[in-house]
Amino acid sequence: MKKLIAVSVFSALALTSLNSYANCALAAVKDFPRLPALEASQSQEVAALKATVDMYLERATQNLESCGGYSEDFFYNAAVTRLEKTAEHYNALVRHHNQMLVSAK
Repeated sequence: MKKLIAVSVFSALALTSLNSYANCALAAVKDFPRLPALEASQSQEVAALKATVDMYLERATQNLESCGGYSEDFFYNAAVTRLEKTAEHYNALVRHHNQMLVSAK
């Protein structure tokens, strides 16, 4: 009976700590900016998003670094992927609008 209780407590602690590891990495990248679809975006909107995206990437990167070795690889990698996708999407918006400006001349 004591072994069953000890195993139950150990399992609960392991699951709780795993959850906190996941929460650190995923919390670091929460509240990412909503970026418009490529076709639905306006040049002024993309320019206005620059500061928002830059602040988000800087804050999220710092928060993610503070997780350090306290985050499980899967969740850490998922958080890094979120940062990369946000940056890639914003860069695609900028490239699209730069091409539109060049072709309009």
